This record gives sequence, C-alpha cells and structure tokens, in this order.
Amino acid sequence: FEKMQILGQFNLGFILAKTPENHVFIIDQHASDEKYNFEKLVAETVMHEQPLIAPMPLELSLADESCVLDNMEIFEKNGFRFRYDDKKPPRNRLSLTAIPHSGARDGRKAVQFGKEDVPALCAILGADDTGTAHDLSAGSGTGTDGSGMYGNNAVRRYVKRSDDADRVIARLPKAIAMFASRACRSSIMIGKSLSIKEMDRVVKRMGRIDHPWNCPHGRPTMRHLADLRTLVAEDDRKMSSYIAGPTAMVMTQTQEVEAAEEDEDEEEEY
Repeated sequence: FEKMQILGQFNLGFILAKTPENHVFIIDQHASDEKYNFEKLVAETVMHEQPLIAPMPLELSLADESCVLDNMEIFEKNGFRFRYDDKKPPRNRLSLTAIPHSGARDGRKAVQFGKEDVPALCAILGADDTGTAHDLSAGSGTGTDGSGMYGNNAVRRYVKRSDDADRVIARLPKAIAMFASRACRSSIMIGKSLSIKEMDRVVKRMGRIDHPWNCPHGRPTMRHLADLRTLVAEDDRKMSSYIAGPTAMVMTQTQEVEAAEEDEDEEEEY
C-alpha cells in the first residue's frame, strides 16, 4: 500500500491506484476508511466503568467462571470489576462490582451493558474451546441500539479471528457492534470528491491495519482491476500485426487524374 500510486477517483466512490508492478486496483473509499477507523477504535478505546451500588451476584458455568479468573485483565479492560468469594460454591463465587458504560454523546445513543455480557465475552475468549457457545447476536446489532443484521456480521467476523495472534484485545460483542457503527458514521462517504492527497492517505492507512481486505460488516475494500503489463503487451502485439500486414494506398481525385494522364502518355510513346 505504501508504494501504490494514485491514478484518480471513479464515480465519486472509488480510488484507482497502481502498484510498482503495474497492477491496477479499484478501492472502495468508504469501506477502506471505515475499516481503518474500526480497528483504531477496537485497539484504542478505553471502556468506562459504572460502579454498582451493591455487588451483583453471578451464576456462571464452571467454564465461564474459570475463564473470568484466567482473563481478569481482559475483563477489566472491557470495564468489568469483580468480587471473588471463595466461601461460596462453584459457579457463584463471582459478583460484579462495576460494569462497562458508554453514555450518549454527540448524537450517539448510549449502549447498555449488563451481566449477560460476561458469558458473551467468555465465548469470544473460547471458554468452551469453540468460541461460539453463547448467543453472540444478543445485543450485538448495527451499533448503539444493539440490534440489526450488519452489527451481527461485524461480531461474527471478529469472533472468527478470535485466535489471531495479532489481535490487540478481546472485545464485547456489543462493543464490537458499537465500534462498527461509529466507524461507519465517521468515515468518508460515497459521493464525496477527494483530492489526490486525501486518496493517498486512505490507501496508505490500509497498510497500517491488521485486516485491510474487508470492512467490519464484510464488504470488500478493494478488487484487482487489471494488469497493465498484459494490456501493453496486447497493444504491442496488435501494433506489430498492423505494421507487418498489407497496406492500402488512398489517392485523391486529383492524384487519380494525374496517374491516368501519365498512363496515357506512356501508351502514346509506344
């Protein structure tokens, strides 16, 4: 991406860029910018905590309870705080003392988090070795309202790569959907005219993220359009064929008359 040369913008929605090897790609300006913003939000957003007036008892599966204890740092980065009581029976030893909080701001709706998000995060962490045991679609919709198809797609795509070594931090399904929605709303839209500098920035940013090939909701960010070397070779072949082939002489009417007179003169001499 760093070495790509910008050729121009097509239909106010796509960037045409060329590699040093003369491969031309068409890049979706919205999907590309959206993916960069999404990964930035996932990596850098600090979830706020909402302390509870009284601890909220939890009844978890043995696998989930063990998952929380083994991954306490990840849960705390997601805004959870727990109290552990070893005197209680297994599955009931943990209680919540704080939950994640994302308030309404700048026209964005607040996102509600609760104790049901604890097993959802355990599922992403693979508490049962499958990463899909819990219903991840609950509260993981298009974004801040926690409902809808496109946010669910973002959650599923995130869960599928939950074992990637380069993933920065496991995130709550609701948070993933929220980040996808916010990234979409803050990104360059289709229909916006871009300067060469702006297009170059969009393309260069794709080289700085982990998964640049699809937007959070699954739409491809780019497609291979053509290999200019093949096109140039084909043009050269056609030109060579044209030059080597038979040629036709085109004469004006005056030239035809002069040629006929010359023929008549030659016949008179004979």
